[in-house]
Amino acid sequence: MNLQTPGRTPTADRMPQVEFFFSFRSPYSYLAAPRAFALPQRYAVDLVWRGVRPMAMRGQPLPTAKQLYILRDATREADGLGLPFGPMYDPIGDGVWRCLCIAEHAQQVGKLAAFVTRAATAIWSEALDVRRDHALQALSESLGLDWTDCQRAMQREDYRERVEANTARLAELGHWGVPTFAFDGQLYWGQDRIADLEIALTEAGLRRSSNGVAA
Repeated sequence: MNLQTPGRTPTADRMPQVEFFFSFRSPYSYLAAPRAFALPQRYAVDLVWRGVRPMAMRGQPLPTAKQLYILRDATREADGLGLPFGPMYDPIGDGVWRCLCIAEHAQQVGKLAAFVTRAATAIWSEALDVRRDHALQALSESLGLDWTDCQRAMQREDYRERVEANTARLAELGHWGVPTFAFDGQLYWGQDRIADLEIALTEAGLRRSSNGVAA
């Protein structure tokens, strides 16, 4: 599932690509998602969403002190962004996999951004236990997703393989954390690096003008 190196000039066949590596267990991914999904509205790029397994499910657990710091820091960042934060429910394990597989299905039916942002909000500000069918069903159906299709998606091995490919892609790029953005051979790690990414997109001549084309 490797991509070609993103180019700088939009063509009729292919737009430059920004890869967006995301984890449902990452509060910073949650904080980054609304701005990430808005990038194609402001820049002539194709946003490639790459849902990955969290570090703790890759054998890279965080020390408790660091986890607590991240929660305090994410709370400050959420306040600055005007996003709700807390209470939260850790989706590690089955909850992560269920959300990742439904996200792959949502992408197929044109509801990726809606599902990812809504599920992340529910995890990080509503303490929704996404391991439970009744909770995830209500969330999915509120977005117009068919629950039977979602149940099938959670059992699809090819969706899990996509997640593994995305996780391998992140490692291939020499990184491990999320959210990470990859554009034109450069990596931007952290929700606080979206501004730097936007500078790069603007310098590449990809900012959309008022008529929707690259300026």
